[in-house]
Amino acid sequence: MNQTKKTLKENENSQIRELISQAYKIMHSNPKKCIELSNQALELSQKNQFNVGQGMAYMHIGLGFFHQSDYQNALKNYLKAEPFFVKENYWYGLRSIYNNIGLVYHQWDNLEKALEYYQKDLDLAANFNDPKLSSVILNNIGRIYLNLEEYNKAIKYFTESLELCEEFNLSYMKSVCYDNLGNTFLELNKDSEAREYYNNSIAVKKEIEDFAGLNHIFQNIALLNLQSEDYQEALTALDSALQYARKVDEQNQIVSIYIKYAEIYEKLDQKEKQKEYLEKCLPILESNNFQSQAMKAYNQIAKFYESTKEYKKALGYYKESAKIKDRLSDEKKTRIIEELITTMDVERTEQEKELLKKKNIELEQMNKQILDQKKKLEIAEKELKELNLNLEKKVIKEIEKRRMQEQILMQKSKLESLGRMSAGIAHEINQPIGLIKLAMQNMFNKFENNKITSQYLKEKSNFIEENITRINKIIEHIRLFSRDQQQESSQNVDVKEVLENAFSMIQIQFKNHNITIEKVVENKKVSILGNKYRLEQVLLNLLSNAKDALDEKFDELDDSKKIIVFVREKDKNIVISVKDNGCGMDKTSIEHVFDPFYTTKSEGKGTGLGLSICYGIIQEMNGTISIESNLGEGTIVEIIFPVFIIQNRKQKKDHL
Repeated sequence: MNQTKKTLKENENSQIRELISQAYKIMHSNPKKCIELSNQALELSQKNQFNVGQGMAYMHIGLGFFHQSDYQNALKNYLKAEPFFVKENYWYGLRSIYNNIGLVYHQWDNLEKALEYYQKDLDLAANFNDPKLSSVILNNIGRIYLNLEEYNKAIKYFTESLELCEEFNLSYMKSVCYDNLGNTFLELNKDSEAREYYNNSIAVKKEIEDFAGLNHIFQNIALLNLQSEDYQEALTALDSALQYARKVDEQNQIVSIYIKYAEIYEKLDQKEKQKEYLEKCLPILESNNFQSQAMKAYNQIAKFYESTKEYKKALGYYKESAKIKDRLSDEKKTRIIEELITTMDVERTEQEKELLKKKNIELEQMNKQILDQKKKLEIAEKELKELNLNLEKKVIKEIEKRRMQEQILMQKSKLESLGRMSAGIAHEINQPIGLIKLAMQNMFNKFENNKITSQYLKEKSNFIEENITRINKIIEHIRLFSRDQQQESSQNVDVKEVLENAFSMIQIQFKNHNITIEKVVENKKVSILGNKYRLEQVLLNLLSNAKDALDEKFDELDDSKKIIVFVREKDKNIVISVKDNGCGMDKTSIEHVFDPFYTTKSEGKGTGLGLSICYGIIQEMNGTISIESNLGEGTIVEIIFPVFIIQNRKQKKDHL
């Protein structure tokens, strides 16, 4: 019986390895399928308690996300893989993880952090010497120094990698080294050296039939010839690049090559050929989501039509380019916030790990208890996630189509607000981070000088915990503010507290715009019945509109810009007013200001949804909103909530 179980387990472990192998082969071509296969491997590995299998599964789930440009989820899965490899001393897996984490930070332009993980990888070479992996890491480090324009260091690392490749006959990596050395000398304007390395790369790539690599190298040679104004040779190189791009059906590269053709024919003043290649881009861009290339192509086409005085066509393509630019900008703002939160989580985890490493043998038992608690917490967290998932499914089924659309628009408005206020949020988070870093450095200095005491350690730990709690509160507030509030029940809302929360998120941004903001609030507690996060969204939107109105009227350095927020009780009503001395509105604008998609802002600065959403939120909370404005003088927005809402709630409480 035991032998049968053992055989079954071995067969399943073999199946896990096969799933991982299949996932690895398709991580570039089909990253979603890569994640699916890796999740199957993870389930089997967890069932068999196969640690290396779990680590490899998490790593390949991360690779799938990485090749979808979802770097946050990639990093999370890489970090999940790390402890399994550490536990089993599986050095190959650990080196691969550190390389992959370094690549994530490289994508985020956090080059210092990327170098830290690349160096961690190289430090493990004594435990597991893999020449191919080492050559990859040396190339990655060289690319960082190339980005930093530290060319001597870049050449040093590329050359070390090349020596490894030649010693162990690593053909593919040898061609990569030649590419990178050629790129470096191209940046140094040393054309002959660059050509030599590119030619060496071509010879190797042809031998191993690396068609994708040949496409890239011939594009680089075209740029080299373009730099020396040898346009005919540049065109010949592009012909070769196009041939290899078509072999591997790299549509994005084909578009890139067509654009380069157009640039050369523009320099040769051959308008028809320029137009021919620009128009070849269009069907590919229409059937693929190549946003950055589409923006560049549309700009080139617009410039062409502008040069031929076909201004209507030029304007159309300029508008298409601008739309893509705005979309990429919005995506970038959202990604910055996500990256900030993820980086905070990772740095906090790394700091905790470093503290654990510094503890002596007397704390081993305590470490065991912490690990046990951590496992229980992970189980509880998993159960909570499952409960939340089930609850979310039930909620989604009961949401009507109209309400769903309203919520999507409301969430978009929140994310736009968070994007505009990201500088202030970053400032609020960076301050406690700086205090934590100083405290950690102080602790390490004390530890190294054997001057650390229990009392000192307790005080510093409390200090660090207080600042971490402060960061958690900031992130928790952002999380609660940005989440879907549609099904939140009404509650007693402290208007002054909501106002303070709104100010904390915008005060840095307003200060940078030289805007004075004044609060006139009655001393007594002012409460309403409703949803505090939606009320905060309304206040942020009104303050943002006031800022735009001030910026439109005054120049950047003018200190006349002023916003006053009043909160008072009047005729058994709670009244909130936002007043500015900005550009104001005419009567026609005031009549339509609450209509969806109506905006007085210039193109690209507003969707016309903000005040429409505010109107809906205030109505849901049984309030009213009105606007008074004079063109050139300023605007007052007034929100009124009836006091009887609070009285009804008090009566209900008394009745209970």
